[in-house]
Amino acid sequence: MLLKKALLLSVLSSMMWVLTPMTLQAQPPAAQNAMPKLNDEQKAMMMELQRVQQSLQQTQQALQKIQQKVYQDNPKLKSQRDDLQKSIAQAMSDDDYNAESELAALNQLVEKYQNTKEQPTQQQISDFQAKQQAFQQRQRAAFQNPDIQKQAEALQVRLRKAIEQSGESGQSLLVRLEEQMKKLKTLRQKAMQMMQGSSAP
Repeated sequence: MLLKKALLLSVLSSMMWVLTPMTLQAQPPAAQNAMPKLNDEQKAMMMELQRVQQSLQQTQQALQKIQQKVYQDNPKLKSQRDDLQKSIAQAMSDDDYNAESELAALNQLVEKYQNTKEQPTQQQISDFQAKQQAFQQRQRAAFQNPDIQKQAEALQVRLRKAIEQSGESGQSLLVRLEEQMKKLKTLRQKAMQMMQGSSAP
């Protein structure tokens, strides 16, 4: 189940329809000072959690490179992905909202501040976050559509098979992804229990 979810996210992110949460400005010092103090055990847990998250991101990046090649080598699979992307865009859009235009505008804003030393204003950050949230809400709503769910699952099955057939590296990455997803889930549960225990009176 975890691998199925991870692969579905990977399918979507390869289409640029999952918008990664982005921060246009570093967290202000006041907010950092408001963070609760951690004991040694909690610090060790958070460091391990961060390490696993970074490893998972590296695995996902490596897997996405294989996905890109798989799509290039398989026109039918690429066409299936493009059809799903169109279905998502149509489901998210209406007379007053164009999902493709909104995503392009959000990505353009992020790229602008990633590639320059210019800092966004607080108003720009607030506007970005509001638009990002609206995009993600429409995206989640689109995936309640049974037809889109069927399209996504069908693509996911074919994509996994193609990755497995691409060679040992693809197979090993899928195994590693599942292991890391399981470990991350376990660590998050432990961290939550630990933080709740420390905050209890």
